[in-house]
Amino acid sequence: MGKKGDQKGHLTPWQRAAQQTHKQEAGPSQPKRHLLADFQIQSLQRMWPLLVGLVVIIGVMIFFVSPISKVQKVTISGNEIVSVKQIKHFSPVKKGTPLLSVWGKRKSLAASLKKRSQRMASVKMTLPSFNTVHIQVEEYPTIGYLYRDRGYQPILKSGVIIKNKVLNPRDGFPILRKFQNPAKLRRTIRQYRRIDPPVRAAINTISYSPVKSNQDRVFIQMNDGNRVYASISSFGDKMDYYPSINAKLKTKSVINLEVGAYSYPITKSPSKSTVKSKTSY
Repeated sequence: MGKKGDQKGHLTPWQRAAQQTHKQEAGPSQPKRHLLADFQIQSLQRMWPLLVGLVVIIGVMIFFVSPISKVQKVTISGNEIVSVKQIKHFSPVKKGTPLLSVWGKRKSLAASLKKRSQRMASVKMTLPSFNTVHIQVEEYPTIGYLYRDRGYQPILKSGVIIKNKVLNPRDGFPILRKFQNPAKLRRTIRQYRRIDPPVRAAINTISYSPVKSNQDRVFIQMNDGNRVYASISSFGDKMDYYPSINAKLKTKSVINLEVGAYSYPITKSPSKSTVKSKTSY
């Protein structure tokens, strides 16, 4: 104990000053370093949301100016009559259209495309991949032709008559002739659409053929050679009986469906024997 006290007591003034300075420097330095680290951490925590927001904004800006933000490919399927070129021309979505204009708006865009063509029964738009748009089209089928001014206008299943004419109608579809009155034509088409497809396929022509006793009479020429007379107001339902009537015929005949149903063989000129040979159903 004495020695230590002696040693302290024998320190020179310079040694005691250096020792005191060392204590002063060593004492408060540790707390200062801790305070600096805490301040840096707090500053980083406050800046972190701003940094993340800045990165997101830059990323979004890069996305919108890059090619991947736009439609790169448009594919089409389901069309038969309306060409791919026409659909792409009518479509509000094209290659290069911003994807932002497509997301969440596909139904309205498809509806807009459908209105551009009377042949389109339905249109659906899907995104099979990130920037590819697929257009699925369903068309109204042709169910007949209207002969007018040396041309044939397609009649669609919807009842719409296409204005653009074709010179050579497709086989298997009947041709409507001599309809000058638009109202009678519309009524005839409505009735025709009611006929079962197999019976429709057996019809060659439907001609407006009024008489004094029946201003609504139509003459129907069948592919098998039989002839049918009927009324516009009811032939759509009565023609469904044609197969069963035809099965009972022994020769090419005239079938009258105007009032009731009866038939008689086709002859070159009407005669009493023709009238007597009528068969009612």
